[in-house]
Amino acid sequence: MSVQEDRVSGVAYESFGETPANNIASASTESSGDGVEDNSVIVLKSCPQIQASRRDRGTPVAGAIFIVVNACLGAGLLNFPAAFQGAGGNAVGVSMEVVFLVFGAVAALIMAYCSDLCRVSTYQDVVQTVCGHNTGILCDLAIILYTFGTCITFIIIVGDQVDKVMQWAAGPDFCYNWYMNRKFTMSVISILIILPLCIPKDIGFQKYASFLGVASILYVTVIVSVKYYTGGYPPADVVTSPKTFTDVFIAVPTVCFGFQYHISAVPVYASMRKRNLGSLAVVMFFAMVIAMLVYTATGVYGGLTFGSSVTSDVLLSYDANDVSVTIGRAALTLDILTSYPILHFCGRTVLDGFYVRWRRLSAEDNLRQEFVRRVVETMAWFWLSLFFAIMIPNIGLVISVIGGLAAVFIMVFPGYCLIQAVLLQQPSDNVHKDRALLALGVLYVFLGTFILGENTALAIIDDLNGKNSLQQICTVT
Repeated sequence: MSVQEDRVSGVAYESFGETPANNIASASTESSGDGVEDNSVIVLKSCPQIQASRRDRGTPVAGAIFIVVNACLGAGLLNFPAAFQGAGGNAVGVSMEVVFLVFGAVAALIMAYCSDLCRVSTYQDVVQTVCGHNTGILCDLAIILYTFGTCITFIIIVGDQVDKVMQWAAGPDFCYNWYMNRKFTMSVISILIILPLCIPKDIGFQKYASFLGVASILYVTVIVSVKYYTGGYPPADVVTSPKTFTDVFIAVPTVCFGFQYHISAVPVYASMRKRNLGSLAVVMFFAMVIAMLVYTATGVYGGLTFGSSVTSDVLLSYDANDVSVTIGRAALTLDILTSYPILHFCGRTVLDGFYVRWRRLSAEDNLRQEFVRRVVETMAWFWLSLFFAIMIPNIGLVISVIGGLAAVFIMVFPGYCLIQAVLLQQPSDNVHKDRALLALGVLYVFLGTFILGENTALAIIDDLNGKNSLQQICTVT
């Protein structure tokens, strides 16, 4: 049975002993040679499972690059122009990108290094094995919150794009028709398309969503870049420097959200044909260069086109009658409609694991109750996310919260894993190296905790000050 299957059935927490030290020692002798067999790889948007065992020869470097790029790029792209302008301009925004790109790449290598020590193939299993049972529970909860928040973001973006289509079809007063009202259209589309895709036990269609997702994101980037030169928009009031030092941190949640691919990085590494840190470093380099070019082009050109008036969803700033932008909206909406079930599947898997362990279900009971649990968990997840998507004003508010949570996956857990790995192993001959690794781990934990607290505080303050007001095209009064 694979590691992922063990976690769903509730066995993973007991599989390597009772303490982190025993976990690493036992896991190190559990397997050898090419690595973990029958890895259940979580890739696109942090969760889809693709069997890539060693006997299938594994994933080549080029394939791993595509998977990481696909996991990295996402709906957060739409918020980059607003984040850059809010932080003090394009120079500040790009600088923040570079900083987090470097920190994120190092974090991915740290988690891969720890996965080699404990011979597991998922992010949460690395945390569980290296850091212990309680930290593993916190990691699972963080994954649930992060995937749930991202699902809310997806529905909000669907509402944004449908509003623009309705404006194009019926004019600026479209929302006075009840069947074109945002709340109604969001609900109907979600119920008819998203909900049925969330019910199945597996999500084999993700291979199509993967290509569609990358294509739609690249199309949006091209449109935003080209429209700056050909759109005929008047010169914008572009922000060139931050008004205060704290403005710099406005871009942090968006950048963290955009560069959070680490839950996918561990299983991708486990599935690689050449499983070593050198090969992963090559994957990280090319994947991050591609991701940064896409994010930078969108953030810079979106900011130059609309300046400080750019909306949190940059596509809302464009004319509803622009056909090329409308095509981009349609492609992005289709991608999101298929990506939501993937994120839901990941969160549901972890949530179901909690229930199975709590009830201590036997394998027979687990199998017999699986369908009912799956339906109940799916319904609760879907209706709650739809409710919050209707009530929350825009994607900027959600990203500001889950962007801080992304910093936990990028910095806090990798830093703590590095500290534990150094402390629990036999001291090396190079004392300075061990001290440097410990210092790096402490730095990661400190920065990640600070970013989480800072982003959450800013989100609350902005909400209280009305900065996250609803950016509706049409409002019924």
